[in-house]
Amino acid sequence: MKLSKNRIFAVALLLAVMCCTLFVGCDLTTTVYFNPNYDGAEKITVEMGFGDKLTPPQVSRDGYYVEGWYLEKECTTPVNDFGLVWTGSEYFAKWNPNPVSLSATYDGVLFEGGTPSKDNVTVTVNYFDGSTAQVSDFEVDFGNVTDSAGTKTATVTYTEHGVTVNGEVTLNVAAVALQSIAATYTGKNIVVGGQLNHQDITVVATYTDGSTQTVTNFAVGAFSSAVAGTQTVEISYTEDNVTVSDTISVTVVEEGAMASGSLSIHFLELGNAYTGDSVYIKAGDTDILIDAGSRKDSASTISDYIDDYCTDGVLEYVVVTHAHQDHIAGFVGSSKDMGLFERYECETIIEFARTNATTAIYEDYCEKRNAEVAEGANCYTALECVNNENGAQKVYDLTGDGSVTMEILYQEFYENKAGDENDYSVCVLITQGENHYLLTGDLEEAGEQSLVENNPDLPEVVLYKGGHHGSYTAANEVLLSKIKPQYVCICCCAGTVEYMTQGTQNLHHTFPAQEFIDRVAPYTDCVYVTSLMHIKFDESKNKWVNDYVESMNGNIVFSCIDGVITLQCSNNDTKLKDTQWFKENRTCPDAWRE
Repeated sequence: MKLSKNRIFAVALLLAVMCCTLFVGCDLTTTVYFNPNYDGAEKITVEMGFGDKLTPPQVSRDGYYVEGWYLEKECTTPVNDFGLVWTGSEYFAKWNPNPVSLSATYDGVLFEGGTPSKDNVTVTVNYFDGSTAQVSDFEVDFGNVTDSAGTKTATVTYTEHGVTVNGEVTLNVAAVALQSIAATYTGKNIVVGGQLNHQDITVVATYTDGSTQTVTNFAVGAFSSAVAGTQTVEISYTEDNVTVSDTISVTVVEEGAMASGSLSIHFLELGNAYTGDSVYIKAGDTDILIDAGSRKDSASTISDYIDDYCTDGVLEYVVVTHAHQDHIAGFVGSSKDMGLFERYECETIIEFARTNATTAIYEDYCEKRNAEVAEGANCYTALECVNNENGAQKVYDLTGDGSVTMEILYQEFYENKAGDENDYSVCVLITQGENHYLLTGDLEEAGEQSLVENNPDLPEVVLYKGGHHGSYTAANEVLLSKIKPQYVCICCCAGTVEYMTQGTQNLHHTFPAQEFIDRVAPYTDCVYVTSLMHIKFDESKNKWVNDYVESMNGNIVFSCIDGVITLQCSNNDTKLKDTQWFKENRTCPDAWRE
């Protein structure tokens, strides 16, 4: 039977009326229970109508407040006000204790006039149930506690759930007092008979609160410039009946011995595991480079270092001592690492006068050097220099005022054939006032003998670059007894077996060799080495082989500025004799045992 639309509507209306009648006639109230959840408390019964929001009753308990209501006695699941509510449901109160008191401590040091910090206050709150807790959301009223020294108190306030507790924190405010001074002498060396200028002394006072200030009303202890030498002078300062002192060092020099100007000599590490030479010298505004080993890829390592000092891209002087790879490869560079002749404008090149070299690296060196000459560089041999020929000079004034000079010293193998390429080495003497610094490349015994014989006025030196990387063939007594070095700097990877053959592996001959050390020891123990090679024994080859390299002293910088000598190293300033490598691999000479 097909119903009309009017009949369908009438049926729907009738059903709706019946449903409403049934709904009105039903009891839609729900009974729930709220349990205060502590001993002796009774449940609270609440009747809820259809659609009513679940509203917990107000309950109280001495010393506590209700944190919330939960679905179980253990109070793990909170009640959702808008969730389904079933008749007979029971809800449980969770109580938190109220704070009843607090204690506070101040952990910092306070000085008169200082500013106390809340961060230094530790507050512990005591609760009604006997528990405690450290809190951070407290307030402190410090007032003017640091107006004067003494024991002071500040008020601490903490509020939790409408309950406020107060307490006090004790602060010990100390008076500010003089603690120490640091005195520095900023003047130059004083010539015999000269005066110590108090304006060249800077004194900074430090106080117990950490503050500092420069003071001028200090006292200077006894000082005499009658005799040359370094003196320790006491500086004292008094404030509020507190006296503290420090010392300064002042050097007195003979008038003719004053080494003026600025000079620094840098013995470089070369960025790889191969021994080689590269020495950079800064004299005033003049830049000098002696050799550029050890391999082609050393070029970038050397230039990265030099660029910190040579800011105009010009090397006024380049000295190339001899034709071995470990002294010239960096000038050449490679397709991946541009050589030093290409990186810098080199104004004057001074090189070895003779060579037996036929190697590819030597041919590459000649090509790069010729290209530099084509671009305007002057190039002279050491022999031309000592003879003052073709524009070359035996002595070059490096600073323009004569304070620092570079002299090319004659030795016979500039002209005669040598039995070893090393003896062709160019020998350089740097002079600064009465201070002298000698660099002899890889010169060995025959060359050293000739150097001494042909330079009877060869002076004693402050610094000697250890010949031939500290080899047993160099630093022979004929030379050492003449120059009597105060410092020796060696460019090498100490302990390297790079130059040893399987049949002649005498580890005492590795750089610096035992013989070299024994000969140098009577003159000085100030011996420094750039790098250290770790070696291991290769069973398959039945010989020692190089393992890995690291810095020993690192880049060694020897400076003399206005007569004041300093030596600083990039890794450490440990003397060779005090290194672990020396103690394990060399025998200490008697001269170094004293």
